Amino acid sequence: MNNIISNRIFAFIFLTIVLLLLLWMPTWTKINVGDAPGVVYSPPWIGFLVILIGLAYEMFRPSLNLKRDTNWKWILAGVFLFLVILTMIVVQEIWMPYKQGYSVFGMKSFEFPLGSGNISVWPQLLWDFLNVHFTDTTVLALLFGILFLTMSTPQTSRGYKLILIGAVIFTAFLMLGHFSFLISGIDPTGGYYSRFTRMELLSQWWFQWDFWSEMVILVSALWLLFKGKKPAAIAN
Repeated sequence: MNNIISNRIFAFIFLTIVLLLLLWMPTWTKINVGDAPGVVYSPPWIGFLVILIGLAYEMFRPSLNLKRDTNWKWILAGVFLFLVILTMIVVQEIWMPYKQGYSVFGMKSFEFPLGSGNISVWPQLLWDFLNVHFTDTTVLALLFGILFLTMSTPQTSRGYKLILIGAVIFTAFLMLGHFSFLISGIDPTGGYYSRFTRMELLSQWWFQWDFWSEMVILVSALWLLFKGKKPAAIAN
């Protein structure tokens, strides 16, 4: 009974987080890209809808095994994703090495939507909170940073299988977009990448943590979907 309750609480918390992310992303896109509905409703976001379905399924049919997995490979994957989140918080909310005069208690002015000439002013703390904690990178890193550290496997959990399928859809599209820009210069982001040269993009902090967290999640999700977790690892 306790496992069922904890599973439902876990699923409900992340269902709420993902919904908040989906509500925030259109605003983020208007701030950073402009009015580009093709970016907000692009195919990768189908993956998050599948993740939502998986989390909702888990709420009604709990099947995750939230006991800790002691396999060092999954511990490494989970810890790496948590380190990505920690790095984002330190860099964007504490250090901010690339912005002179930055203060978390200051104000942030920006065009809304981008290119419109309309200026909005938000508290910097609110801006940082939304841009760090409600991004696809943070949400996925937190979700899978936890799940990879558990004994959950899609072979025994339909909800987890749907969550992993959604993650594969989302991260595969994003990785394809990264490589399409880096190799052929095709910008899949509606102009966000085009502000940088290829080398400039590679030097961006946010691109590095996006890229490597997505790579870890994609590879790990595919591994789990096709091979699952070994019985020996689950038994430990």
